[in-house]
Amino acid sequence: MYYPVIGLEIHVQLNSKTKLFCSCLNEYAPDEPNKNICPFCTGQPGALPVINKACVKKAIEFGVAVGGKIPDKTRWDRKNYFYPDLPTGYQISQYDNPIVEGGVINFYVENKTSGEYSLYKVNLTRAHLEADAAKLLHAGGKTMVDFNRAAAPLIEVVSEPEMHSSGEAMAFVSELQLIVRRLGISDGDMEKGQMRFDCNLSLQTEEEHSNNKLPGYRTETKNINSIRALGRAIEYEIKRQTELLNEGIRPKQETRGWKDDLNKSESQRSKEDAMDYRYFPEPDLQLLVIKPEDRPELSDLSELPMLQRQRYQELGINLQISNTFVTQSEVAEFFDSVISDPKLIELQKSSKSIIKTTANIISGSLLALATKLELPISNLLSTQNLIVLAELFESDKINNQGIIKTIDYLVENRDNTALQAEEIAATHGWLQVSDEGALQVFVDEVINSNPKVVEEYKSGKVQVIGFLVGQCMKVSKGAGNPKKFTELLEISLK
Repeated sequence: MYYPVIGLEIHVQLNSKTKLFCSCLNEYAPDEPNKNICPFCTGQPGALPVINKACVKKAIEFGVAVGGKIPDKTRWDRKNYFYPDLPTGYQISQYDNPIVEGGVINFYVENKTSGEYSLYKVNLTRAHLEADAAKLLHAGGKTMVDFNRAAAPLIEVVSEPEMHSSGEAMAFVSELQLIVRRLGISDGDMEKGQMRFDCNLSLQTEEEHSNNKLPGYRTETKNINSIRALGRAIEYEIKRQTELLNEGIRPKQETRGWKDDLNKSESQRSKEDAMDYRYFPEPDLQLLVIKPEDRPELSDLSELPMLQRQRYQELGINLQISNTFVTQSEVAEFFDSVISDPKLIELQKSSKSIIKTTANIISGSLLALATKLELPISNLLSTQNLIVLAELFESDKINNQGIIKTIDYLVENRDNTALQAEEIAATHGWLQVSDEGALQVFVDEVINSNPKVVEEYKSGKVQVIGFLVGQCMKVSKGAGNPKKFTELLEISLK
């Protein structure tokens, strides 16, 4: 048996107005190649870099957010290599004195089988600033260079090799994307190449695993441009390396390129070490001095995803719904505005679960409608009508089916802002019937119509009562109180 060891290098393009070392616009322009270029980003002799302070600020904010160390001074280095998208023959980057040292990212991984979430932690080695290379375009047997991306600002986030599955790696980069978006330092749009992944992977033997020893090799898979592609690339590499090791062959230390259309990677070159890049201090840039006032406090930044989840869970909301809110900022903003409403705050004094009920309604039927209609969720239903529905549910006056029907009606007629949720539900018979006399009629009908199920219940198979409750809801056309149905069935079947 082998144990995957995975470390990631994530290139995150910062959303500054201009590039890292020149005044060219930093924008996505795939239909206008070489639109935003100058002598510096095209590598012309004598063109000198000028640092973009906004990019430095964004990198520092990231470092504070992940708990990394921000040094008093940091320097720039030349990373030397030759490739057609790098006309200077070097990239301005940072080597042994990065702007962010260390840090940690906490994230949840969902077990797809059980639906349960587990908390994971991955330490960061570093995060450093660097200028992006240009982009090669291949067409008609020719290769062309688009310099629009050249010198675009990147932070390269390097993790420790602490992940062990594709699921962990995918959850890690998803959380990283949430963080940079929440901070407002990057749009993190992978379709526009604003987040790209390099995956370092090797397999431990049983002995290496038990001794916590890293294998003597690693492969780096590059050109991964989506979270799903990252998962596929990891699964492919685990399978490929397992087959080699089973044949007694140690995988080569090499760089491989991911071909997403073929769902495979191909060898590109032997894997470089730091010495192969011949790093040396960038002679055209001074040391970057970072003053205490340049370092914001964590409290100065936007609420981070993990803290937001924690806040929601403290309100009694489960992790799955909390994640829905955290990953969809528009939905979270709507929910936060609802729970700050004075009426809901007052209702909390008598109903401890009113916020949980409100969250369930928003994340369920209301979000489904917003998705279907492609409309902002805040445009569908007034805060007051939403709170009324939650209050009706808490007092057992309406069930889930009644809520769905009422919301559907209110949304369909949303131009009429005078509509009241309780009045609509009452008029259409969507309020829940709790009168025992009225419900007993439905219970008797269901018992008489399902003798086999009744016999199973009486013989000890008590879980079938769920089926009988469902039948009661059906014959009552969804108007009955399921709790009352359960009670009446249990009494009638004694």
